[in-house]
Amino acid sequence: MVDILIKNAYVLTMRGEGVGMIEDGAVAVERDRIVAVGKTPDIEKNYRGADHIFDAKGKAVLPGLVDAHIHTSLTLLRGEAQDVPEIEWMLKTMAPFMNYIEPEHRIKGAKLGVLEAVKSGTTCFGEIGSDMAQIVEKVFIPSGVRACVANTINEIGPESRQDPNKPYIFFKDIGEEKLRESLELIERWNGAAEGRITCMLGPHAADMMSKELLLRVKNIAKSKGLLIHIHVAQGGREAIQIRLKYGTSTIRFLDDIGYFDEGVIAAHCHQASDEEVALLARRGVRYVSCPSSIGLIDGITPPLALFLASGGKYAALGSDQASGNNSHNIIKEMKIASFLNKTRHRDPTILPAWKILRIATIEGASTLGLGDAFGSIEVGKKADLIIMNLKAPHLTPIISKPVRNIAPNIVYSARGDEIETVIVNGKIIMENKRVLTMNEEKVMLEAQEAAEAITSKAAEDYMRADSHLAKAARKGLL
Repeated sequence: MVDILIKNAYVLTMRGEGVGMIEDGAVAVERDRIVAVGKTPDIEKNYRGADHIFDAKGKAVLPGLVDAHIHTSLTLLRGEAQDVPEIEWMLKTMAPFMNYIEPEHRIKGAKLGVLEAVKSGTTCFGEIGSDMAQIVEKVFIPSGVRACVANTINEIGPESRQDPNKPYIFFKDIGEEKLRESLELIERWNGAAEGRITCMLGPHAADMMSKELLLRVKNIAKSKGLLIHIHVAQGGREAIQIRLKYGTSTIRFLDDIGYFDEGVIAAHCHQASDEEVALLARRGVRYVSCPSSIGLIDGITPPLALFLASGGKYAALGSDQASGNNSHNIIKEMKIASFLNKTRHRDPTILPAWKILRIATIEGASTLGLGDAFGSIEVGKKADLIIMNLKAPHLTPIISKPVRNIAPNIVYSARGDEIETVIVNGKIIMENKRVLTMNEEKVMLEAQEAAEAITSKAAEDYMRADSHLAKAARKGLL
């Protein structure tokens, strides 16, 4: 007797070099582990009974999706920071809200972001942000998902960034407090919730803290055996600051101080030159690309395909924040990543569907340093699984010969609402498209109320900042 048996499915195991397809496949789960994978008749011989049996005929079973760079608490600002020049995005569309966001707002935003992501198949969150201990305790653990988290560390206060063309003012006491909070997060939560919660260190970005604090964080990470998750070369605003302070680019500066190695997860990197992307690959840096967010905020395609072509070993996808790309949906990110990189390189063979699926699963898990635990459907690995109904007009027909079309159809046609079941650590957290660990209506209602409270208080500040979006609002274009 096992706890869960999924049978008669198209099982995309992600074993080997491709998607590792097993047609008429089955997966058996006992407690939190996968105990058998294979053809349905073979598995049923040994595992005839189960507490939960899923007949997945006409459905696909995949490892849970990995969103390796996400800020769920900002989901409350969805649609309030798009269609503006990059130089305005942080200072004119995001900053006006920041003084009015309370810890309870971040929790409600995080619940909404997690709910949205789970319903489109995400099981693991690479989350960095503020108030992370509260979000771990009140969102990630009770929702049943897996999360690799870090508190952001910076030296930025309310008076730090009055002019993007002048050096930011750092406040050492703020940096010390944020470092202390980060270490407390690690001490309290690393390995919690049956191992579903793991922790990293999160220096915010090279332009938001002193070189001294950057190096302290690096040394602490090495001493504790932790990964670092940092924004790198993320736009023109950062580039201005690094030139003002150090007379070079972000990547050259960080490399000069010995920052880059396999212990660093670098998010974005779209401001990097081709040579700098190759440098990151040589140093063994782990890369997370957020194509929708950076396409909307910067109008740039992040260098995912270039990084891999340059020899990059670890790469993943992230949805970033809903105030940047408007959603937390890795299925959407797969399609956009493939499309944008094909057009960037003018090569339709770039990032084929099978590779993008691997980046969203096993390679994403490996980027977070967790590929040995989950990310593929293999005996002994954690049971993080999703079941997707392929019986939809936009995913029909299902063809096996001469070429299986399931992987291309998932990447290029799926929307996310085809996900019916989500299993994390062997526990069913969504069934029949209903999240069992969260009150969906309550989450959305509380998020709506919190968003209205923030935006009503910040409205005057927002319009005074006079962003491109504010100007459009004044003209009645929205």
